[in-house]
Amino acid sequence: MSRTFDLVYATSRLRVELADGADLSRTLAFLGTHFRAEELSPAEEPLATLHVSALRAAERDETSDPDDAAGEPIYVRKSASPFFTIEANRVRNPDGTETVVCTRAGTRLRFDPQARRIEVTVSAEGWLDVVELVRDLILRDQENRGAVVLHATAAAHDGGVVLVSGSKGAGKSTILLELVEHFGYRVLSGDKALVVEGPNGIVVQGWPDYPHLGYATITKFDGLPAIAGIDPEASAPEGHAFSPFNKYAVDPVGFRERFPSAEPDDRWVPVAILEPAIGPGEATRVQPIVESAEERVRGLDANDESPFDGTHAGWIRFVPDLRAAQRERRARILAALATVPAWRVDGPGDLVDLPFVTPRHPAHA
Repeated sequence: MSRTFDLVYATSRLRVELADGADLSRTLAFLGTHFRAEELSPAEEPLATLHVSALRAAERDETSDPDDAAGEPIYVRKSASPFFTIEANRVRNPDGTETVVCTRAGTRLRFDPQARRIEVTVSAEGWLDVVELVRDLILRDQENRGAVVLHATAAAHDGGVVLVSGSKGAGKSTILLELVEHFGYRVLSGDKALVVEGPNGIVVQGWPDYPHLGYATITKFDGLPAIAGIDPEASAPEGHAFSPFNKYAVDPVGFRERFPSAEPDDRWVPVAILEPAIGPGEATRVQPIVESAEERVRGLDANDESPFDGTHAGWIRFVPDLRAAQRERRARILAALATVPAWRVDGPGDLVDLPFVTPRHPAHA
């Protein structure tokens, strides 16, 4: 049965036309922690209309071999993990549109910027391709509206958010799960956090991420190895223990059952920023960061993760880069973030009693 609805994240809106036989259930379930499916809004113009139809077997067979696919080889997403890597071929059509064909699942994306329309042809196997399409479109739109996208996890509790910001492999996920496991926090974001200006100051918006965790993090928490499909008694594979590159894709359904998510809201105020450097050591050290405002702004800016930047950022040319118009707003957000109390965390990452968290949750006292 066909269905049309709006897919909404904060101030961004996509219109979805779901044709008979098309299945987006897994995509929508994944996005559902932070996106809402709503009735059509005639008063609000969507960023784009996605017309989604089912991929026929014959179409899938045509793109089963990447070597036989025509066009320019690109990446929809490039990751150290094969699970998250989405290779594709891009073709420029005579009518000025572009078609991107994902080689693993055969998903077809035909972009028509003039009509603000994207034709999506997908099978159930291509659910992650559509997740990446939606996330990329919305992140670009949010940046064009003034949001700062940080490479950070976020833990929420009682209206406040602890941001854990740093490079890949620094231990962001470890600290996030420590806050959830021992201090009553909930997961707001697992890899990116959007910071925006609200009526009363800056607030943090969560973001739907697929759990991608290292061996040391997984084996640290009861029940998580089974969800990740690894033996907790086995030794860490060579290079896995504290590596930013050798990580495991963890089932999001089981992960969310084990570590509950926070409800999307516009009231999450940043109360602390942690910058981890987790690794071997006898004890976890937590030290205040004492830097000038300018140094803090530069450090935060270095953890920006804009979808407009990077080697493979040009895979999608549907949303123009309008960030220049938001330069002053972005500067205000970073300046406000720089005033949030911050700590560096190193060692194994076992949090005990810290000045920015509430008392231990009764279940874990």
